[in-house]
Amino acid sequence: MSNDTCKSCNHYHTHGNETKEKSNKKDIILYIASIIIFILTFLPILENYKIVGYLLVIILSGYELIIEGIKNIFKLNFEEDTLMTIAVIAAFCLGEFPESCMVVLLFRLGEFLEEKAVENSNRNIKSIVEIKAKTANIIDEKENIKIVNVEEVKIGEKIMIKPGEMVPLDCKILKGTANLDMSSLTGESMPANVKENEEILSGSINLNRKFDMRSTERLQKFNCISNSRLSI
Repeated sequence: MSNDTCKSCNHYHTHGNETKEKSNKKDIILYIASIIIFILTFLPILENYKIVGYLLVIILSGYELIIEGIKNIFKLNFEEDTLMTIAVIAAFCLGEFPESCMVVLLFRLGEFLEEKAVENSNRNIKSIVEIKAKTANIIDEKENIKIVNVEEVKIGEKIMIKPGEMVPLDCKILKGTANLDMSSLTGESMPANVKENEEILSGSINLNRKFDMRSTERLQKFNCISNSRLSI
C-alpha cells in the first residue's frame, strides 16, 4: 500500500471524525435544552404551555429516533428505533405526556453513554496501534546488521531485536528465546516467554536477550488497515 493511499485514508478519517464531533455537540446541546424544557413543564406558571413543552422535548431530543422509527414502520422493519417510536407515540396519544418524554430522554441518554464507551474503546485501540519502533536492525545475506526505518522493512526480511528494544513489526522468531513485555498490547503484567517459530506482535518489548525474527507484515499496510477498523 502506497504512502499516498495511507495519507488519503488518514485525511478521510480525520474529516469524518471532525464531522462526527460537530454532530455530537449539536445533539448534546439539543438534549440539554430538552431536559431544561422538561423541567420547566412542572412549573405551575407554565401550566397552559405544558403540551407545547412536551412536544418540544420529543422533537428536540428524539427527532432522529422518530424519523428513523417512522421509516422503519413503513418498511415493516421492527427494530429498536421502531419500537421506541411506537412507545412514544402511544404514550403521547394516551395523554401520558411526561412518560413519553421520559422514554425519549432515557433512550437518548443510553445512546450517549454507548457512544462514549465506543469512543473510549477506539481511543485505547488507537493508542495501541500507534505504539511502534522507528527503526529496525536488518540482517542481510552476509549477516551484516543495518539500521533502517521501519517503513523500509519488507515482508520476510530478517531482523535482530536487542534487549530493551521494541519489536518493530509483526514477526515470527527464527532463532533464540526471549521474555517480552506485552502489557501495552494485552494488559498482562507478567512477561511472556516466546520461543522459536512463535509469532509476536509489534509493540512488544524485549526484556532480556537478543533474538532474530522474520517480519510477517509491513508497517504501512498494518497502520492503514488498523485505522480503517477504528472508523467502523
